[in-house]
Amino acid sequence: MRPWLLRAALATLIATVALLGAAPARADIIFCNKFGHAVNVAIAYPQPDGKFISRGWLSLSPGSCAPFDTALHVKTFYFRGESEQYRDDSGKQTRDFWGKGRKFAMWENDNYQYYNAEERVFNSTLQEFTAGPEAESGDVSVTVTFLSTGSVMDFHN
Repeated sequence: MRPWLLRAALATLIATVALLGAAPARADIIFCNKFGHAVNVAIAYPQPDGKFISRGWLSLSPGSCAPFDTALHVKTFYFRGESEQYRDDSGKQTRDFWGKGRKFAMWENDNYQYYNAEERVFNSTLQEFTAGPEAESGDVSVTVTFLSTGSVMDFHN
């Protein structure tokens, strides 16, 4: 075999192995429920025009994790969690909420998707959402876990 052909074949093989071995960048927003009752999740994120869209609901049973939307690729987002109604230790009906900071439109009674969500839309109410992390470059990748003591964010690189 000719030396230049051997070098070209070897270079092609090395490039192919490098490409196959390279893992794609993660870009998922995953929510986990380590709270003792079902939790419903809503998110809000910026659009290219600077306005926000809010969407709900992702339902999480206790002990489960799920991505909000595998096709969603954003630099940052806000989230809100709401437990389903349950009886506390004293027998009283209660609910827990996770969300603090910025208000976005949401609808409690059904799934929703609101554009221009920083204002009340249709029958929505403005409720507080917590800021997620912001990716320095590319899309954010994070796991948000709901706990009885609050929520925890684990930012993925």
